[in-house]
Amino acid sequence: MRGSYHGNGFSDEDMFDAEDRLRQLVRLRGQRGRVISAAEEERLLEEAVTRLGMSLERARGVLHAEMLRGQIPLESDLEDTVAELLKSFAGSRKKLSRRDFEVIANLHAAQRKIQIESARAMVKRLMEEEDISPRAAGVMRTKRWYRRIKT
Repeated sequence: MRGSYHGNGFSDEDMFDAEDRLRQLVRLRGQRGRVISAAEEERLLEEAVTRLGMSLERARGVLHAEMLRGQIPLESDLEDTVAELLKSFAGSRKKLSRRDFEVIANLHAAQRKIQIESARAMVKRLMEEEDISPRAAGVMRTKRWYRRIKT
């Protein structure tokens, strides 16, 4: 006998093997400091549930524990951090300066290891979602700097 069996037909040893395989998949997806996208996270969880026979709760726990251990960031966590930074920098008036926008975009580009243009587009999208507007800048006090960002 290989150990106790769970209601799903898998033994403790089978569950340990499934968890170990999921850990290895997470490490593989997060190699070289890559961020795990929301789509990749969903695929990992789906694979854990369908192919490895794990419960969704258990798979989530293993996924997040391995990501913390390997310091592998989740795209959704990074977006949450950027959204919180936007709210903080924009303040109660919900206006963000160009300088603060660039600080946040540069931080996001560095964390995700992406081009600054992509980071600017994502920050602009989050600003719109959070109902934060750009503050006028420059000699003519316009918002042209914001309008020029392609989303």
